[in-house]
Amino acid sequence: MTPQSGVKQYRFYRYSAGEGTKFIGTAEPSEDNNYIDTEVQYKYGKSYVYSVRAVDNSGAVSAVSNKPRIMRIMAAMFTSRKATSSSTIELKWKLIGTSKTISGYQIEYARSSSDLSKRTGTYVRVNMGPARSSYTMSGLLANTKYYFRMRSFYRYTVGSTVRVNYSCYTSFFTATTPAKAATYRALCIGNLDYPGTVNDLRGPGNDAQAMAGTLSNYHYTAVKKTNLGRAQILSAIDSAFKGAASNDVSLFFYSGHGAHNSSGTMGYLCGTDDYNLDFSTLATALSKVPGTVIVILDSCHSGNAILKDSKSAAFDPDKFNRAAIDAFARVGSASSKNGEMRTSKFLVLTAGTKNELTNDILSGGVYGGKFARAFVAGAGCSFPSGSFTGSIPCDSNSDKKITLTEMYNYTRAKCLIDSGYDDVQHVERYPEGSNAIIMRR
Repeated sequence: MTPQSGVKQYRFYRYSAGEGTKFIGTAEPSEDNNYIDTEVQYKYGKSYVYSVRAVDNSGAVSAVSNKPRIMRIMAAMFTSRKATSSSTIELKWKLIGTSKTISGYQIEYARSSSDLSKRTGTYVRVNMGPARSSYTMSGLLANTKYYFRMRSFYRYTVGSTVRVNYSCYTSFFTATTPAKAATYRALCIGNLDYPGTVNDLRGPGNDAQAMAGTLSNYHYTAVKKTNLGRAQILSAIDSAFKGAASNDVSLFFYSGHGAHNSSGTMGYLCGTDDYNLDFSTLATALSKVPGTVIVILDSCHSGNAILKDSKSAAFDPDKFNRAAIDAFARVGSASSKNGEMRTSKFLVLTAGTKNELTNDILSGGVYGGKFARAFVAGAGCSFPSGSFTGSIPCDSNSDKKITLTEMYNYTRAKCLIDSGYDDVQHVERYPEGSNAIIMRR
């Protein structure tokens, strides 16, 4: 009620069919001027008409107030609530009353209790019919806590006026959406047609095809590209990994010519337009991709990406590959040097070391990189289709998850085998001993 001056007491009356008008109590003036009729607490579906008179200090009684009609509505009760995905929460409740005593249910929710209480900000309200017993809150943010409550209501008409009575609210309840499931993306590049036929390769196209096929068996959406120039490689990175989020996994694979400068301070991937893509620039491009980034390089001098050199006095495999990782450690620095992939942003496998040449092998009438063949076989797939064969040789603990170290151990062992017509290769990785998962069935 609206507070009034000079009032000593309020007298309350209730009318209902079968009972007539009944005096139900008094109340002293207060700040909120509320009166609770507890006698009708459980009389759901029954209508009541209330009125009030004010009494002043002299005992004079006012005229009867307006007479609002109120139907006692049973409170709604949730029976379950749970997050069913990263963007949905399902609510269920017990049906109450009939269409004669209830018109529906009202759900209110928000991302904060304050927004829900004040009906501001992220607040949302939804009304549903009396036969509904569930509702799915959709379009929600992943990994976010939501507050919600519910009440039932009855809608009726007095003359030409539509009125609505509500039950009390449920308590505030909460549910938290899980983090969005990771999305796996892969860009597989095979460069084989270079300026001048003497520079052409035979295996990289098959390598890219085999890797794309293999990765598609491990939840990756793989894009295969061949014969890209420097600018095209950078553009393909932007396109293939567009939309990546912080919990996503992005894999970059390159097979083709690799080189380093005369001073040995910088390694390159060779574009088919005769322009080289240095590891510093590659690292800068890939570092902009949110989430985990896996880099797999099957090219000569690929070890420059992690600064791994040959282990011999003249040729140290550890230093060969360490160069490539360390190039990625100084992304965007003024001085472009080897080893800038040696940072927590990247998981790296290289087919060889800093000064090492990698091999194209002819087997079964098909050319392919020695490392790419080993990788595909380790993942239990055939070359060059990438079709899954049913077993995963590199999965040492048979959990259907391939870690960086498991694939490193398998490919390194295979590439150290001298088949008599090709040289051994020292596969390298970064970080050392990492059990980060790069593929999963």
